[in-house]
Amino acid sequence: MKKPVAPSAKPNYGVDAPPFIVGFLAGGSLSVALGAVCARSSGWLPRTASALLFLGGGGALTLGFAMTAYAVAGKYRIRDLIIDRLNLAGGEQVLDVGMGRGLLAIGAAKRLTTGRAVGIDIWNEADLSGNNIENARQNIRLEGVEDRVELRNADARDMPFPDGSFDAVVSLLCLHNIEPESDRETACREIARVLKPGGIALLADYVPTEGYATILARCGLTIVQTRAHFADAYALMWITEARKPEL
Repeated sequence: MKKPVAPSAKPNYGVDAPPFIVGFLAGGSLSVALGAVCARSSGWLPRTASALLFLGGGGALTLGFAMTAYAVAGKYRIRDLIIDRLNLAGGEQVLDVGMGRGLLAIGAAKRLTTGRAVGIDIWNEADLSGNNIENARQNIRLEGVEDRVELRNADARDMPFPDGSFDAVVSLLCLHNIEPESDRETACREIARVLKPGGIALLADYVPTEGYATILARCGLTIVQTRAHFADAYALMWITEARKPEL
């Protein structure tokens, strides 16, 4: 069993996709450096290579810095945007699919009184630094919501809940990690299944979420909107909002 990080005064929600951030920043820096070397040579070939290296390196650095900005500040803005859209009254049952270290589940729990937030995950550390159930529990303790959050080690493709269990289902940067693509459809169908009639689903991801919206629509949900939120996240971010019709 993995050990939790050392206790701290503040919760720690980790850094998303750390290998990619390191790769973009290191690769981008190397590409720019090689471009500078090529720029010192004469002739069209090294100058063309220099331009391409600068272009590729600049793009990689932009992505790396954007992902860093998301980890530091953007993720909290997206959390607040998602939780605000739920318009919670306090007694709802909320499911966080791919909860990681608890960002959305805890955010929802803070708005609940008699309700409960349930978080499921398989806790893959490649997706988030320090991504394990012990660190999620620690954040829950530090945030003072132990009585309103339940953790489940469960796969989004096979959720251990009856039909219509939740008033709201949220997910942040989870579904794109599910492979193959057909399994993402299974996860979206599970989200639609466990959502109560009249319930709301908000799915946010680094990749365009129109595909998720299409599957939810096939399951009978009404798609409220699917749009980009780059300015809110400081990085690539799309969110699909859907509602399940009342019976």
